[in-house]
Amino acid sequence: MVIRGSDYSLYFYSDMRKLLFLVITITHLVIPGTAQRYTPNSMSSQDDFDYSRFINENPPHRFGPIRRPYTGNSRGQTLLDYLQPDDVDSGLYDDPRKLPGNSCTRPCGRESRTCYYRFTLEPYVSFARACGNCSTNFNDCNKKGCVVADGVERSILTINRRMPGPSIQVCAGDLIVVDVKNAMPGRSTTIHWHGMKMRNYKFMDGVPMVTQCPIVESTIFRYTFIADDPGLHFYHSHDGLQKVDGIVGGLMIRVPRADDVNSNLYDFDLPSHMIVVQDWHHLVADAMLPGLRYDRTDQRPLTYLINGRGQYLTRNGTKLTTTPFAEFNVTQGNRYVFRVIAGTCTECQYVLTIENHDMVIIAADAGSIKPYRVDSITMSPGERYSFVVNCNRTVNSYWIQVRTIGYCNATGAYQLAVLRYRGAGRTPTSTPPTYAVTASNRPGITMSPVNSACSNESRVREGPCISDLRSAYTAPSVIRRTQGITRIYWAFGFYIFEDEELYNSPEYDVFLVSPATNNSVGSTINGIVNVPAPSPLLSQYEEVPREVLCPKNGYDPNTWNLVHRECVHVIEVPAYEVIEIVIVDTLEYYPSALSHSIHLHGFDSYILEMGLLEQGVPFNQSFPRLKQYLDSNNRPRIPLDVVTKDTYPLPAGGYIVTRIYSDNPGFWFFHCHFAYHLDTGMSGILQVGEVDSFPPPPPGFPRCGDFLPYP
Repeated sequence: MVIRGSDYSLYFYSDMRKLLFLVITITHLVIPGTAQRYTPNSMSSQDDFDYSRFINENPPHRFGPIRRPYTGNSRGQTLLDYLQPDDVDSGLYDDPRKLPGNSCTRPCGRESRTCYYRFTLEPYVSFARACGNCSTNFNDCNKKGCVVADGVERSILTINRRMPGPSIQVCAGDLIVVDVKNAMPGRSTTIHWHGMKMRNYKFMDGVPMVTQCPIVESTIFRYTFIADDPGLHFYHSHDGLQKVDGIVGGLMIRVPRADDVNSNLYDFDLPSHMIVVQDWHHLVADAMLPGLRYDRTDQRPLTYLINGRGQYLTRNGTKLTTTPFAEFNVTQGNRYVFRVIAGTCTECQYVLTIENHDMVIIAADAGSIKPYRVDSITMSPGERYSFVVNCNRTVNSYWIQVRTIGYCNATGAYQLAVLRYRGAGRTPTSTPPTYAVTASNRPGITMSPVNSACSNESRVREGPCISDLRSAYTAPSVIRRTQGITRIYWAFGFYIFEDEELYNSPEYDVFLVSPATNNSVGSTINGIVNVPAPSPLLSQYEEVPREVLCPKNGYDPNTWNLVHRECVHVIEVPAYEVIEIVIVDTLEYYPSALSHSIHLHGFDSYILEMGLLEQGVPFNQSFPRLKQYLDSNNRPRIPLDVVTKDTYPLPAGGYIVTRIYSDNPGFWFFHCHFAYHLDTGMSGILQVGEVDSFPPPPPGFPRCGDFLPYP
């Protein structure tokens, strides 16, 4: 039976017998540690209200009372009844009438479930023996264990011999349990759940030497947390460069359709319509760190992958491989939600287009927004967008393209996929777009143009900046107040080494060979190259030597990037206050300059302003003038519905003004999401509140650190 004009959930509700279990024995959801009951539409208009209560009672997507799941208590045994499949994004789970009884990928009701996953991380090979004759027989490309990539054989890292890793798609209130087994010889690892705030699960954030010890070879670490942050997230390794080589996957937390404020805009929200974009190289990631001086290869990608597939295409469209493209199936006349994840790792931004179709954005990262129609979406590493495509065109197949732009134009990297209408052939009848811009891949009005001035003129001419979006919900008044805030600055830049300093020194300083200048640089925030602590700050703070920490108040801005400094970069802010975080780029603006992708763990940031610093003057003049502006009365009024995001692009030579309410005490990592900048120091730790107020680690939590006995 096919129900026209309906969505995924309506199949389920069409059978009233199945509806009965949704209303039996319903209790209120209590998130551990909060003891707060969900009560809709309770929001104070005063500044002195309980912000934690506001968050608990008004989550980004409101979900009603939920029955708590049964968890079991025996390692790997009672949980086996809740083991989830790896391929829920394959299309086999789009029809809810055919779901397994324990499936966590389902139409969401008021009952929660336990969702158990087993991840094995191991070295693997793309386009290897498991793929059979994939290049000539596309059925072989779907064989178990076949990682197609772009049809070029190379060493990779995988989860369960899949790339991207298993798609996790659950409902708000579900219990997520993931056993991560490290089967990578000679490597440690962690998994970060990008976008999850982990308010009551701080030790599950997955940052080595911040929230946990790395998971060493041949051991298993169990991540356990409630899916209490509805929306689009993803997961990836946060150890070394493993994400570049393939350790990445999607994570979607849905709510009941009635609780989705934009549900009237779409008919179907299918598990198979999650899009994971990866930038791809034919060298292993470690081969590009710190970088090669004489080889023209740098850290920018050769191509992209869409859901782990594609072809190796030259700039002008010549096919160097003949592997299949990713395919997304639709039926004419329906409106579909697509959810795209920038699982990319390099400094390159890309633009996503769908031939002859525009997009209505309904969520930015995890947060629902007021709908915004665009022709394309420009994305930086770590960002996510949910958008609706109205499939009202002639029955055919249409090209989807991901194409690098801005700083990486010279690479000509792009990838294709197919939007296939039911009844159409697998290959579109139109000419495949190449790197050149034509009618089929013209960006038009794009979401988040590269290095935009974020003015009224640029919004009309190019497209909106993130600060132009509006949340579907009203921000708490405390975020909008003009006094009683704490302001801090994050200045992203580079320290340039002299050869004598770098190579003729008793120190072994972290450095990166810049692909643009061939300089050896340290990647900095506030003039500091951040280095990991010898033990995790959250679980073993008392064992971290104080001499490895940076000075509490940092360093004089006039010395940033003029003096080399390496230390554990912790910035302390008070808990339960408004923190204004002003992020600046220390380098000069030009239209195709490098744009850093900024990510703060543990919080959604309210994006107040974005723009360019004063042009034509050095940073030591433009930065003080920005401070003067921020202290003035000339700032625009903060909208009632100011948008939130956890990852966002910093315009080259520009700035972003954000705010958080610091109601999530702990140590929270912040960094550039370009993997090579991150691994060479462009990061820091936001300490929210006093250490003695943080919770103790779970019983038996792994410990690690230096071993320095007296001889």
